[in-house]
Amino acid sequence: MPNVFKIPDTLEAKYHGCGIAMASVTGGQIVNLVYLRDVLEEFDDEQAGLRAALADERLGPTVRLLQSTGEVFVEMCSCWEFIEL
Repeated sequence: MPNVFKIPDTLEAKYHGCGIAMASVTGGQIVNLVYLRDVLEEFDDEQAGLRAALADERLGPTVRLLQSTGEVFVEMCSCWEFIEL
């Protein structure tokens, strides 16, 4: 069964519905959230392109920011949940 994290109301401004995102998690709670398409404008949420997107050096600053507040996960957001791929 995949891990599922509830996206807290405090991240309402960062939640954009269904899409692949990175999140920092501390104590089982999401503390920050960034969609890949917000950093890589050409990313279209296709899992087929996920491996190439994760190797893109433009994600580096975002990953480091997320690492500063917790463990980083890449997952699918949907229905106010962050679901392990």
